[in-house]
Amino acid sequence: MKRVVLGLFAAVVLHACAAHEKTGDRAAAVGDWKAAYASYRQALASEPDSPEIKLKFDAARTKALQDARQRAQTCAQVNDWNCALAESDFALSVEPGNAEIASFRAHAAQRVAMAQLDTAVEQAQQGQYAEAASLMDRALELSPVPEVKAHAEDVRRIITTQGRAQADRYLHEGNFIAAHELAQLVLRLDASASAWAQNIAAEYEHFITEEVERLSREGDAARAQRDWGRAQQSYGAALSLRQGGRAAPLEAYVRHMALADQRIAGRDWNGAAEAYHVALRTGQDDGFANHQLERVQLRPYRFVLHSVLVTPGRPDGRAWVGASNDIFTRLANRVTQMARQRGMTDLVKDLAMSIPHENRPQLRIEVHHPDGMHLTTQGRHGIYTDYGAEFVAIANAFDNRPVGFRVYIDGPHGSELLGSVDVPVHELVERRDVSLEGASILSLRLSTVSDSRQPGPYGGMAHVVPAPPPGARPPGARPPPPGRGHVASPTH
Repeated sequence: MKRVVLGLFAAVVLHACAAHEKTGDRAAAVGDWKAAYASYRQALASEPDSPEIKLKFDAARTKALQDARQRAQTCAQVNDWNCALAESDFALSVEPGNAEIASFRAHAAQRVAMAQLDTAVEQAQQGQYAEAASLMDRALELSPVPEVKAHAEDVRRIITTQGRAQADRYLHEGNFIAAHELAQLVLRLDASASAWAQNIAAEYEHFITEEVERLSREGDAARAQRDWGRAQQSYGAALSLRQGGRAAPLEAYVRHMALADQRIAGRDWNGAAEAYHVALRTGQDDGFANHQLERVQLRPYRFVLHSVLVTPGRPDGRAWVGASNDIFTRLANRVTQMARQRGMTDLVKDLAMSIPHENRPQLRIEVHHPDGMHLTTQGRHGIYTDYGAEFVAIANAFDNRPVGFRVYIDGPHGSELLGSVDVPVHELVERRDVSLEGASILSLRLSTVSDSRQPGPYGGMAHVVPAPPPGARPPGARPPPPGRGHVASPTH
């Protein structure tokens, strides 16, 4: 196994060597000796015993060195000292011990440094103190000769004198951050400004403390309104001024609360729950995250269809079934009026039960389950009927899937849709006991309770089986009522 590994490694090295050599050959063919030198050097490092590669490397090295020296001289003649410095740096990397190149490089570095200092003087006079100081530092790194140091002292003097005056103006204007930054720059260049810089630092610290607290209070107000985005912005601004403090855990709290909202919008219940858990771990929850965590947890719920009360008659006043008369009309008007004014009271139920038998339709309710099942109750006579039918589904307080209820009147000639009501699952989960209304439905009473069963069970209802295609019905069989399928026997 070891031999195999070593063989593979050798193959990789040889492949890399060949690739570098080919790259060097292409560069040499067009006279790009710097690139050829670099490629042959890599190839030689991979295969140091190759006489062919060593020959190519030596030739490229000589050519690259000649080109660099020639270009350096050409650049110097036109006062392009940055170019001259770059070329001499390359030449020294090829031949480090060459005193002539080193001397030329030192002269080029001095000229570049002096030009940088000229620019630094202009920047300092224009109030660009940080940029001027940066150029001054780079110039001193390039060339430590006395001429450069003397010119750098001019830059330092302008920065410390004019910068100190500008920092005082910033302080007077209330721009404490700019005053402090400039004072620290002046202090770095002039140790004698220590006491002055300390006074500005004290003013700055006082301002930062008050500003952090102000921003944190803004975050508190937004957090109280559950405006997580605005709260995060305020706490983040406080942290940008000073890390740590009370804003740090609060920013983490509102950030994860906002994340939970985003995941809820995408129906990522598990992701939302995790975000609430992280928010709780910050120790900043006032009970809301814990409440939301409870609401987002998926669990089985039992939805119970208790009863339905419909209008005694059609919109035009006629009874749903049977002939209308004065007694029916008076009772119908009374039931409808009291139900709409007082809701489902015992008196309304008694009045509904007083409707003449011949005017009591056979009511049946079909349920469109949130998981896609289509269920139905048995038909029962009366404008008010009890069912006690139920089904179980997995849901939470954010589930916006609709549950549909369709109330039908069954008769000898088929089924007639009396009215329908749709309600989102989360409303049933949150409210627990509801009475829905719609069109001719005066009250459809439902309740919701937690259940230990898995989704799917139902009671007091049966599946509505889709009707088969016309060709699949046995000869002579009657088609199902319009808009419905076959109904199995309800379970109890």
